[in-house]
Amino acid sequence: MSRSYIVGTGFTLPDRVLTNAQLCDSVDTTDDWIVSHTGILERRLADDDTNTSDLGVLATASALERTGWEARELDLLVCATSTPDSLIPATASHIGKKMGIDPVAFDVNAACSGFVYGLAVADSLATAMAYRRVALVTAEKYSRVTDYSDRATCIFFGDSAATVLLQSERPARGFEIVDLIMENRNEGADAVKTPIGSTFRQDGRVVKEYALHHFEKSASEILGRNGVAVGDLRAFCAHQANMRVLEQVAATVGITPEQHWHNVDTCGNQGAAGVITSFCSALEREEERLADGDLFLLTVFGSGFTTGSVLLRRIDEPAPGA
Repeated sequence: MSRSYIVGTGFTLPDRVLTNAQLCDSVDTTDDWIVSHTGILERRLADDDTNTSDLGVLATASALERTGWEARELDLLVCATSTPDSLIPATASHIGKKMGIDPVAFDVNAACSGFVYGLAVADSLATAMAYRRVALVTAEKYSRVTDYSDRATCIFFGDSAATVLLQSERPARGFEIVDLIMENRNEGADAVKTPIGSTFRQDGRVVKEYALHHFEKSASEILGRNGVAVGDLRAFCAHQANMRVLEQVAATVGITPEQHWHNVDTCGNQGAAGVITSFCSALEREEERLADGDLFLLTVFGSGFTTGSVLLRRIDEPAPGA
């Protein structure tokens, strides 16, 4: 199967920080309880007048600048979000308007699995429709749908966005999409939901049970069918549900602390955006230590229930004559 390549990344995290101590001022909980049960210390929140699309614009502008592309060159813009600006039009359309561009633009909603599902769509269209330059934006403003009087949910969520840029030609530096899988268990459709005009709700017990099993199943399946051992991975990133879940998943799959890239402790659960903001921020931090051929596994789980994984291979070829 012909696949596209990731040639650029960018992300944004709001400046505003909501600490556990601040949450304890408004709901009946403690910092010790939050840390012991979730591993989250703080989360980032967008300002009230900042929309999901605004976060998407910032992340996309960052990716374009780092890659050297012009916004007007984009042929396709897919936005993966479960916290859209509005029911209609698509948040992708708002991003296009704010950037002054007119690529084909639409949204994908697979809840917290949005990055992998959105990547599958963007990758498929990049190759099938011969779109030369593609942006996949993963943006979430969960503070929009969080009930800050509900201590069972408000301790988790933060806001953020990240963008990956794709092209069909193999680059000198970037990431090859080696393989990608998705799977649904739709009997879980009512376990996690945000009704129109309401706030986020979940059955935490049911979600954790499904998540732990399907995280491991998805990761093991994609590694197995590509003949990749866990020890071969340079890094593993997962949906940033909460630190305690990630620790259990990493232990089950066999991921070492050195392989485990995450940011949930300081950014919270960012919905679909968390897996890719943790990846992008670690890429910046580890840039000088990455090598051609390094393998990266990104695994997600979300409402629906949805789950998926993508296996990426680093491309870092020396320039001709170097």
